[in-house]
Amino acid sequence: MGINPRDLQKMMKKMKMEELKGVEEVIIRFADYELVLPNAEVTKMFMGGEVYQISGNSTRRDRSDVEIIEIEISDEDIQLVATQTGVSEQEAEDALLESDGDIAKAIMFLKSK
Repeated sequence: MGINPRDLQKMMKKMKMEELKGVEEVIIRFADYELVLPNAEVTKMFMGGEVYQISGNSTRRDRSDVEIIEIEISDEDIQLVATQTGVSEQEAEDALLESDGDIAKAIMFLKSK
């Protein structure tokens, strides 16, 4: 038994749908891996609550291989490294990021260039 087409139309009219524009990536995280959907098409529906429909091609990414390290670098550190080495602030910042925020390592790296 199928759904009566008129009943289906009534249900669709009651359901509010919105296509989310500009989605760059959808990531579904599990304990040991992630499903990554670049450029996914995402539709948001309201059916007594929010329901999301996602479509696109996914790739599986192992989470144990991904280690995220957040480094905070102050403007003062950037200026110090730039002044000590005679490079631009952008180069100083890049060196600080490469050296995990270690000022001495960044200066030594830039002076050895």
